[in-house]
Amino acid sequence: MDEHMSKRKWLTPYLMLLPMLLGLLILVYFPLLSTLFLSFVRYFLNRPNVAMQFVGFRNYASVFANTDFWQAFKNTLIFMVFSTSFSILLGLGTAILFNRDFPGKNVLLSLVLLPMMVAPVASALCWKFLFDGQWGAVNYFVQLLGGSKQAWLADPRFALFAVAVADVWLYVPFVFLVLYTSLQVIPSEPLEAALIDGATGWQIFIRVIFPLLVPSFVLILIIRLVDTLRVFDLVYVMTNGGPGGRTVTLGFLSYEWIFRHFNMGKGSVVAIFILGSVILISWYFIRVLQSQFLEQAK
Repeated sequence: MDEHMSKRKWLTPYLMLLPMLLGLLILVYFPLLSTLFLSFVRYFLNRPNVAMQFVGFRNYASVFANTDFWQAFKNTLIFMVFSTSFSILLGLGTAILFNRDFPGKNVLLSLVLLPMMVAPVASALCWKFLFDGQWGAVNYFVQLLGGSKQAWLADPRFALFAVAVADVWLYVPFVFLVLYTSLQVIPSEPLEAALIDGATGWQIFIRVIFPLLVPSFVLILIIRLVDTLRVFDLVYVMTNGGPGGRTVTLGFLSYEWIFRHFNMGKGSVVAIFILGSVILISWYFIRVLQSQFLEQAK
């Protein structure tokens, strides 16, 4: 009896983990291994009668020699730098602004966090109407300031940045929330000591507050870089990759090759490239975060 009870006790944790492990297997590992396998074969989804052909790394060579891939890679880097930089700057500025008491703070706080409640597709639709070249509100305010109408989403000069603006609006609340909560838990002793020493507000921020916020910044960088690297929904809804491929990102290119050209091999290669980039970015910044914690521990 005791042996039976001890065996059941030993199995209990594994049985409780079983649903989660099955979910990971079905939703994560099976699609991942399938994509990896497809990246090594020549297979077209619209030709079910044609058998798969193993081609090794020829799909990879074909993708990396394709100008569309490098254009999408360039677009993704521009989008990543612009969106990540501005979302962090605006989120930080808003967090510093709210890190003090003023009338109506709670109401404004709710309004700042409102974009977090909006689905990306709904946000993309709203911004598509706002950037409309004929009737959009953006052109209305541009004209009020003395400017002229622009076809924001149809102009190769502005389309990618217009999509990035929508992304910034959508994710500034996340950056704000992380930095605001981090500012709230900063101990008051270092700030009081700096004030006694005669430090200015800028010196206090650079030498006291910012070093304490570095772990939060690293966490935000990881999440935002990964999000912008695999962006798809905003591009799909707002521009559909146009004009002339100027807003095609790596995520959109993978979708286009798989679901429009039905080329499972090349589309899977792009997906694996995105995955590898995400892993590298996460690994690097997690190492930075770990070194930061070790320095603080010393």
